[in-house]
Amino acid sequence: MKKRFLALGLALLATAALSLAQGGRTTVTFWYALGGSIGEQIENLVKTYNNSQDKVTIKAEFSGNYDDTLNKMRAALQAGRGYPNVVQVYDIGTRFMVDSGAVVALEDMAKKENFDISKLVSQPRNYYTVDGKMYSLPFNSSNPLLYFNGALLNASNVEQRPFYNLAQLEDTIKRLTVKDASGKTTRYGITWHADSWFVEQFGYNSGFAYCNNENGRKARATETTFNNPAAVAFLEMMARLVAGGFAAPVGRDGTASLNTFVNGQAAIYVSSTANLFGATRAVGGKFPIRTSFYPFLKDRNGVAIGGASLWMLKGFPDAEQDAAFEFIKWMLDPATQGRWHLSTGYFPVIQGVTKRPEVQTGQSKNPNFITAIRQLETSKVNTTSAGCLMGQFTEIRTYVVSAWEEVLKGKPAKQALDEAKTKSDAALQRYNATVAR
Repeated sequence: MKKRFLALGLALLATAALSLAQGGRTTVTFWYALGGSIGEQIENLVKTYNNSQDKVTIKAEFSGNYDDTLNKMRAALQAGRGYPNVVQVYDIGTRFMVDSGAVVALEDMAKKENFDISKLVSQPRNYYTVDGKMYSLPFNSSNPLLYFNGALLNASNVEQRPFYNLAQLEDTIKRLTVKDASGKTTRYGITWHADSWFVEQFGYNSGFAYCNNENGRKARATETTFNNPAAVAFLEMMARLVAGGFAAPVGRDGTASLNTFVNGQAAIYVSSTANLFGATRAVGGKFPIRTSFYPFLKDRNGVAIGGASLWMLKGFPDAEQDAAFEFIKWMLDPATQGRWHLSTGYFPVIQGVTKRPEVQTGQSKNPNFITAIRQLETSKVNTTSAGCLMGQFTEIRTYVVSAWEEVLKGKPAKQALDEAKTKSDAALQRYNATVAR
């Protein structure tokens, strides 16, 4: 793989040679992978950085969603040209990025520039450490939450828990569901769109790894383990809820799920903390939003982080490399992280941000900003909550979400997950065969 993705040669040298300073400023190209209102916040941060100094110009380019960005990066590496200085890659692209051999290990850059990585929050630092070294630095980290319509909780006389095991959550969902005399649902207890990430996180929070070799942390993952009792129980519950009219049948559509919640047609909405600002804005004060930790099967272990990190690519002049790292450091500055946290819902990845006055003021106005942070602080730090590290993760996720859909159609959950595992293991085996030993 390294030979294939590092065919830099003359094409790479030509690309580096064409990199010019604009008006005495070094230009750094940055691909970001978040659109919508969150993408607007990234653009605002870049604009602020560019205006804050006169040495570096960050050229920010939206590269499509997470999957699109990783595919675009893969194509550029194969071609040996056209890739950026800095790229935002989601968590599950970590194994590929390291295996490509095309990235600068940012832990090495941190040592060179006296940037103390011990200041990073432990879970993001744990996730992006591969074979004992951090290759990227976290920027936007998230975890999943339960969002409640506070007005409907009060009207239904249902007490909100700070966290739920699966049985408690199912009971709460059913109690929040409203049906008419004919048995037709007039308000769903929950809206929960089909996304593999929710299966992954439920497994982690229940103490189950998603792939072998301790989630690929002890050694390279060679097979998936998502067909575990937690995932089976989760999909069985989802089948009961949809069939019984307790969960909105929104399929994979996350936007439809949010709209169902915003319109008061569901009492609970499940999403990333990254959607906190957007969901709050969409509700617009029609009802109070309350948030709780993500559920688990029986005993709570802790969730893994989601989101993405910032990577630097090899092959650029030293001036560009230094400028790129200065930008990354600025994105991790406590003031920047505080602004990012309050304008999105992503939790800060640097310690001490929550002690800043403006952050405390923002959190006091909207305590939901604290939920993801508390969930992280109370999660166990181990190889399970570190999250699975493996190649071909994007493809594997498609098999898991398809299994979810098959279960809703009536297929036994264990059978559907076993079939997804067979396909996933074959994909992982193909990937591992391309990695130079």
